[in-house]
Amino acid sequence: MPLTHGTVSGRIYRVTDTLPNAFKEQFERNLARHAFKPIDPERGQLEAIGWVNIRQMLDSRLTLNKVLFGNLILVGLRIDKLTINQKLFRATLMQEIGRVMKEKDKRNLSKEERLVIEDKVRLELIKRTQPNTAVHEMAWHLEEGVVFFGTTGERMNMAFSDLFTETFQVGIEPQYPYLRAQRWAEKQGLGQDLLELLPSPFSPDAPVEVVEIGSEAE
Repeated sequence: MPLTHGTVSGRIYRVTDTLPNAFKEQFERNLARHAFKPIDPERGQLEAIGWVNIRQMLDSRLTLNKVLFGNLILVGLRIDKLTINQKLFRATLMQEIGRVMKEKDKRNLSKEERLVIEDKVRLELIKRTQPNTAVHEMAWHLEEGVVFFGTTGERMNMAFSDLFTETFQVGIEPQYPYLRAQRWAEKQGLGQDLLELLPSPFSPDAPVEVVEIGSEAE
């Protein structure tokens, strides 16, 4: 659990909506609705995503006492993906087609027969395949309205943002360094000062080119 020890990397978000009055009462029900559920191959699923206990990835029966620590909500987002080895799929498919042709004493199979065999082979391989599993941690400070999500991947952050909003019925927006500085400056009455800041070089020998807003660099 890197959030309690070690180093972490990820993205910071800000909650953009006010929490409803009955938020905590609805919390467990909303978490349960979007908790992690294993992939169901019979339904053609190859991916599953949902919330789990941040301390135990196999525990998706979430309650307030498992995720709420003072003003902090700590929860894990688990993603399982199934990937079929295509070489194994083709080899198994050809073997099964050959077996069916021999059994039916046929030199060729119709397109429909081949599709049925493909679906059967794919399902059998999926059932025998273990999914790739990843768990990313989330920390949400309810009072400050700040959310930390423990990965920087764009696709994963998009999935997280969508699931967060769907689960908790509040929106979030990423807090890039400038946006965070802008919010702080506005609270301090320093908005104009922020706009007038000039870039500073990290190297004493690095040249600094200042271009006024609205003008073009030569």
